[in-house]
Amino acid sequence: MYIRSIGIAGLIIGILFKTLHWPGAGEIVVASSVVVIATLALLLFRKPGPLSVELQRPAMLVGSVIAVVTGGLFKAMHWPGANMLLLVGLSVCALWFLLPPMRSRPKAA
Repeated sequence: MYIRSIGIAGLIIGILFKTLHWPGAGEIVVASSVVVIATLALLLFRKPGPLSVELQRPAMLVGSVIAVVTGGLFKAMHWPGANMLLLVGLSVCALWFLLPPMRSRPKAA
């Protein structure tokens, strides 16, 4: 089982606990967010395998997703700065989708 999947499931459960005002929700959300952010950061340094998909500008995408997850954490915990993190993260993520893919030029012989 992948650690990132456990982190995302914990994040969903933590948000459910937070919505229902159950005890321990804050700890679950923070711990799960840290796991998700750490695994996304490690994704930048992973070697591509035979079945992996190559992303254009992976640092831009992963950085924006980390900002969105952090902004969601801040929003759920009612910490200041959540709106700015979400605004920046979602804007950069949208920009990533709008930028044309980098094409490699054929090498001249």
